[in-house]
Amino acid sequence: MRTPEALETLVDYGIVEEVLRPLMSGKEANVYLVRSGGELRVAKVYKDAQQRSFKQRSEYTEGRTTRNTRDRRAMAKHSEHGRKQDEAAWRSAEVNAIYKLSAAGVRVPVPYHFVEGVLVMELVRDHEGFPASRLGDLEYAPAVARQIFDILLGSVVRMLCAGVVHGDLSEFNVLMAADGPVVIDFPQAVDPATNLSARKLLIRDVDNLLRFLGRHVREARPLPYAQEMWELYQQNLLTPETQLRGHFRPSQRPTNTADVLSAIGDAEREQRRRTGAPPPQRGPRGPKVETIVKPRGAGPRPQQNPQDGPRRPNESRPAPRQDAGPRPPQSPQDGPRRPNDPRPPRQDSGPRTNDPRPPRQDSGPRTNDPRPPRQDSGPRANDPRPPRPDNGPRVNDPRGPAARPRDTAPRPQSEPASQRPGESAQQSGRQRRRRSRSGPPGDPDSGDRSPDPTARRRQA
Repeated sequence: MRTPEALETLVDYGIVEEVLRPLMSGKEANVYLVRSGGELRVAKVYKDAQQRSFKQRSEYTEGRTTRNTRDRRAMAKHSEHGRKQDEAAWRSAEVNAIYKLSAAGVRVPVPYHFVEGVLVMELVRDHEGFPASRLGDLEYAPAVARQIFDILLGSVVRMLCAGVVHGDLSEFNVLMAADGPVVIDFPQAVDPATNLSARKLLIRDVDNLLRFLGRHVREARPLPYAQEMWELYQQNLLTPETQLRGHFRPSQRPTNTADVLSAIGDAEREQRRRTGAPPPQRGPRGPKVETIVKPRGAGPRPQQNPQDGPRRPNESRPAPRQDAGPRPPQSPQDGPRRPNDPRPPRQDSGPRTNDPRPPRQDSGPRTNDPRPPRQDSGPRANDPRPPRPDNGPRVNDPRGPAARPRDTAPRPQSEPASQRPGESAQQSGRQRRRRSRSGPPGDPDSGDRSPDPTARRRQA
C-alpha cells in the first residue's frame, strides 16, 4: 500500500515500519493498520478542520485553555495562529484523555506515540485475534447485553470521577475486545468542572447506552442513572465504586437569586477596582407612584367604561350613574336589547294605546281628496290629437296599398311581444335592433335606402 502523506514523517523517524491497509474512517479521523515495534498497531490520522463533519464544536471546546497567554489571546481572536493552536489542542485532547482514563482504570486503547498529530495506539482484538468489531454491529442475548451495559455504566462513573465526560458515547464508539468492551474516540471529551454543557452531554451518553440495552432487553426500563450520577458528583459523593440505583428526585428548593445578584455585584466591583473605572452613574428616578390596595371584603369595584381608558393611580372620578326606573320603550331601529334589560318585551300586534290618531282606512278612495276619480277608459278629454287609425296603411307610406297592414291583434302572453311565430329569440332581437337603427324599409330619412321589392315591381 502507498504510504499516506500524514504517515511519511513517522516512517522516516522509524516509528512506523509498514502501512498495511486502511482500517476505519470516521467523521474526524482515518485509522490505518500499521506495523510498529514489531507488532500490529493502529495509527489514527486526524482530518483537517475543513474536512471534519463534527457539528457544534464550540460546545465541546468550552473551558479548554492553554498556559501560553499569547496562544490564548490568538485563540480568542480566531486569528491564523489561533486557529492552528486550536487545531493542535483538538488533536491532543484525545491523548490527554486516554492517559488520564487509563490511569483511572477505564478500559481504553493503550497509547504508544503521538507525533505530528498522529496517534499510534494498541490494536484492539477480538477472541479470534482479528480487529474487534463495534458494539452496534453485533447481536447479544438479553443477559449478555445487561452485563455489557453494567460494565459501560461503571466506566462512565469512573470517567466522571476522573474529570472526563465522553460527549459522544454510543454503541458505535465501543469495541468488543476479548476481555470486554473498550471505549474509544475521545477528541470531543469535556471537563465537567469548566464546561457548562457537561451535564447535558453526560445525560445524552447514558441515554445512548439505555437505548442499546432496550434494543436487546425488551423489559428494560430507562432509569435516571445520569441525573443520579451528576447529583452525587455535585455533592462530592461520587466514587469509582458507587453503585447506581436509578433513584433521583429533582430539588424543589427555590433558586436564591439574591446570592446570584450579590456575586455579580462583587465581580463588577472587583473589575472596576482592577481597571480603575469610575462607578456607574445612575439616572434620575421617575415620579413616585402610589398604589392603594383595598382590604378583602370591601365589596366589588364599580364597573369602568371602556371608552374612558385606564385610570391613573391618583385620579378621582364621580361615581357611576344610578339607573332609576325602567327606560322608555325601545324602537326596533335601536337594535337588539341587552341581556340584562329589565323592560318587558314589546307587543307589536295591534294599534298603540297612546296614539291619538284614528286607525287608517286603506280600503277605498280617500275622503278628503278633491280630485275626481280618473277614467282610464277612452281617450282623454283635453287631448287635441285625433285618434290614430290603426287599421289601414299609413298616409305617407311609400309602400302603397299592397303593404302589409300593421298587426294590432293581441298576442299570447307566453310569447314575447317582439318575437314573431317561427322566430327564435336571438333572431327577433337582431331584427329589432336593425329596425330601430334603420326605421321602416324604404324610408328616405332612415339608413335603409333600398325600397320595398313589391313596390319596385309595381312601379315597373
